[in-house]
Amino acid sequence: MARTRRIKESSLPTILTPVSLWKNFDCSLPLNHVTNDLRERDGITYEKVRFSGREAGDGRVSVYGVFAYSTHAMSRDGVLIIPDSRETVDESLIELFVANGYSALMVDIRGEWRDTKDYTVYPESIGYANYARAGRFIDYVDESADKTSWYEWVAVGLYARKYLADRLDSRQIGVVGLRDGGEVAWKLAYAGEFSCVVPVCAGGWRAYIGFNKFGDSEPVFDEERHRFIAAVDSQSYAPYVRCPVLMLCSTNDPLFDYDRAYDTFSRINPECSSDSVISYSISCNAAVDPEGVKDMFMFLDKHVKCRQVFIPKPAELAVYADEESNLAARVINDNAGEVESVKVFMAEECKNSLTRDWMAARPREAADVDCREYFLDIHEGASILFAICGVTYTNGFTVWSKITVKKLSGAFRNSRPAGKVMYSSRSGADCFCVADVKECALAGMFFIDYGCFPAVIDCGSGLKGLYSPCGLATYRLTNPAFAPSEDSVLGMDVFAEESGVFQIEIRDGVDGELYAAHVNVVGGAWQNVVAESKLFKNAAGKSFSGFKQGLMLAVKFSAKFAVNNVMWL
Repeated sequence: MARTRRIKESSLPTILTPVSLWKNFDCSLPLNHVTNDLRERDGITYEKVRFSGREAGDGRVSVYGVFAYSTHAMSRDGVLIIPDSRETVDESLIELFVANGYSALMVDIRGEWRDTKDYTVYPESIGYANYARAGRFIDYVDESADKTSWYEWVAVGLYARKYLADRLDSRQIGVVGLRDGGEVAWKLAYAGEFSCVVPVCAGGWRAYIGFNKFGDSEPVFDEERHRFIAAVDSQSYAPYVRCPVLMLCSTNDPLFDYDRAYDTFSRINPECSSDSVISYSISCNAAVDPEGVKDMFMFLDKHVKCRQVFIPKPAELAVYADEESNLAARVINDNAGEVESVKVFMAEECKNSLTRDWMAARPREAADVDCREYFLDIHEGASILFAICGVTYTNGFTVWSKITVKKLSGAFRNSRPAGKVMYSSRSGADCFCVADVKECALAGMFFIDYGCFPAVIDCGSGLKGLYSPCGLATYRLTNPAFAPSEDSVLGMDVFAEESGVFQIEIRDGVDGELYAAHVNVVGGAWQNVVAESKLFKNAAGKSFSGFKQGLMLAVKFSAKFAVNNVMWL
């Protein structure tokens, strides 16, 4: 019997760790690289390149990418860019890095794709590396971690680093990964020899998808889940990273749980943690704000260009009740540098990170140099508070605290009653973000300036309203302080420079489906718009069942417009 048990146990799939998974990876094979196309545009030279990746038994991977550099003088400072697994090479993003003084290589990991010939070719034995054919090989380790899409995508990154090092004759190379590419970057931070890594909206915990960090239930894992967590999930790589990490996180992201990001950040190898940074972009609708982009290039300048860049310690945020029973927050910053500005954000009640309505906190009038205080004006029925702060220093770098979570009980002097007015121009741009991020954010991920951010504009005759050229969106529907009732009707004042069709959208919080209502507006005048939930239809013509289950409200118009006094009637 004992012998039978040993045979059965030895046939079980192996639980690998980052160390055992990458210990014997062979990156010594020749690259055999070729350039298929070379062109120059606006002082940048772009090369479409191919080079060989790992040997899969029935052939080697043929990696596709675009390598770009200044036509005037190729920089020896290199950045490897890895897109999300659903996207491919984006030359506008490459241009951003070259414009900031780097030579950049962006590689394709998603593989074969309809209507394109430019993609990485994976041998048939590892056809699951193609995103379109991956199936369970992305989110499950049914056999072994070296037989997953992730293993092949990281292997592409390792050979891409070799290509960059050869072309630039340099070891100073950083890697920036977007979403799934960011999860790849975490693995490269251990398996490769990089100067630094920048995962964007990527922090692991994929095995926990569907379980909110502050929810009431925890997942129960079987052996397969433990195999996945041990060798694929990025939080398991954090203790092993061999270079500094900058985590760029955005709120309200359906593909990334920023609540768990700090858990990964706190696990970073102590030898690298002092040089590592976490950054949050609040109310950016799953994209990175200009401050985060600035942080990224200052971080790369420090660790790739080896420049002297002051990177402050993370800020600290303490939530407390003051002597007058006000709920408040105290910010403590790194006094080694000079502070330019401080901002504190708060959210109430919502445990789901996707649907959280972040609001700017109200500062106290008095504040000393190293300790700044803010009022947290929660609504009177709130039972849980989320708060976070960002501190920008005079050198331009912004550091953040972790998200502070506090359960509330009792009454606070500065509590406010629930209300029906979700927005008025007295609130400035607070509570609204850009609706169509992909339309105005570079590669759908990076805001390089504030030009498309919501702003209050003058619409003539002293009347003002909120506007963004890419539409406006808010998660205020999920905030109990502004929650609609079963029979609520949506009302708002609308101004349009031209006559046309004004579109109001509601995203269903249950199934995520989009419902839209269309209203004819006359140009040059303010008018009141009133819409019942039944006016909102999905693509199949089905009416929205009620605002109470709404997740996100968005307003869009083809010309310049403004909204004010958005409320429940």
